[in-house]
Amino acid sequence: MAVSIFPGNFRIGVRNLALADYPERPQVTDLDPKFQLMVLLDGFQSFAINGEVFEMDARRAPIAFVMRLVRRADLQFLHAYGTPFRKITLATPHDWLALLSSEATAPWSETTTPGLSTHIWQPGKQIVRLSTQILNPPPLQVAVQTELFRVSRGLELIRRVLAEASTIPTQHGVASADPVAEKIRLYMLKHLDQTLTLERMELDLGMNRRSIQRHFKAGTGQTISDFLRQQRLEKARRALSEDGFTVAQAAHIAGYASPENFATAFRHAFGLTPHMLRNSAI
Repeated sequence: MAVSIFPGNFRIGVRNLALADYPERPQVTDLDPKFQLMVLLDGFQSFAINGEVFEMDARRAPIAFVMRLVRRADLQFLHAYGTPFRKITLATPHDWLALLSSEATAPWSETTTPGLSTHIWQPGKQIVRLSTQILNPPPLQVAVQTELFRVSRGLELIRRVLAEASTIPTQHGVASADPVAEKIRLYMLKHLDQTLTLERMELDLGMNRRSIQRHFKAGTGQTISDFLRQQRLEKARRALSEDGFTVAQAAHIAGYASPENFATAFRHAFGLTPHMLRNSAI
């Protein structure tokens, strides 16, 4: 794998092979503490961390793996094959995200290895698009422009993964350790485009509102209103950047009758106005 190292020990690795069918590195090596994201676009790969085996099968559709390791572990690559075999990896120091923001979410599930949390899921089209751009950047005249292009796409890829952390389905457990909180979370995600009141949730979930609020707050660390606002704004953001919706349409998706109130909430959540995002997407 070709790996480029950037300031802050931000690493980007790419592997693009027409054919792969071999054990990569059967010997056990040291795995230092890190945050790492891997997107396997085509092929199959298996590896073990402290003897715990992980398999990524992208022969039918891309698959992504993210981990946060806070103490040294043993790593063993077991096998990789595919026609073609294409993947990208991003790695930073394990505390890199926390240094950027104390509010960075952690979507990963604990494993049997102390200090290791992971998440495996099938990524959406925008994560696949960004990963493909990192793997195959556009032809540029100066090499440094290619590296800067990859850095910009890599940072956006990490941001998108964290932004979608509460909605992506996992293969290693659920987003909340409290099954009741997870039931409430999935219910709200299913009905985001509808009017959700506590009265309706009581009827649909068969629980009283105090139990609903208590379980959800304890299981996710968020209030129901904050979660709904966050998810609807994220849905509106995707509508602007990916689907070409107008600002008025995005405001309706987010549940705002006033475009001005929507713009204020949007800027607070994402650091730019809806118009700025839509213009950059266009």
